Amino acid sequence: MAGHSKVKINSEWLSVCGGCEVAIIDLHEKILDILASVEIQRCPVLTDVKGYPPARIGLVSGAIRTAHDRHAAEQMRNSCEIIVAYGTCAAYGGISGAGMVHSR
Repeated sequence: MAGHSKVKINSEWLSVCGGCEVAIIDLHEKILDILASVEIQRCPVLTDVKGYPPARIGLVSGAIRTAHDRHAAEQMRNSCEIIVAYGTCAAYGGISGAGMVHSR
């Protein structure tokens, strides 16, 4: 992408099974091809970034089950232009969301 700046990406995992994060790691050396076009700023499975830097795209995996999850989702919404629900847990509740089917 000569002459173009890289697309900045943040990711966050909420209450998840971990499968989506493993899929990122499973890219192995192919992640180098991706890094030619994007700059991964925040990705808990790859980086140790505590804040939520401004980004074009935010990948959110997991279900919102806790106050921490809600806070993290709101921080992602505030810092990213586009939010993508990444994986079954984020889009449909998945394993994590199954805990919300019944009450105590």
